[in-house]
Amino acid sequence: MTTEYILYGCKKNQPDYMEEIICTSYNTLDIKKAKKFAKTYRQFVKFRVATFKMGDMPNFNDRKLINL
Repeated sequence: MTTEYILYGCKKNQPDYMEEIICTSYNTLDIKKAKKFAKTYRQFVKFRVATFKMGDMPNFNDRKLINL
């Protein structure tokens, strides 16, 4: 099974519910690069990465899917 990573971010002075999807990838290196770019050039200050394996039904209420 392939694991997909989704990087979410929140810009400076915005509440947590205003987070945006910054990047989706199957490679953690892409997520790290996107996080660095978003922090440096797009003024994002808060990040989280959600993961799930392809073929599984995502449960968005499961705290194990969210890596802070």
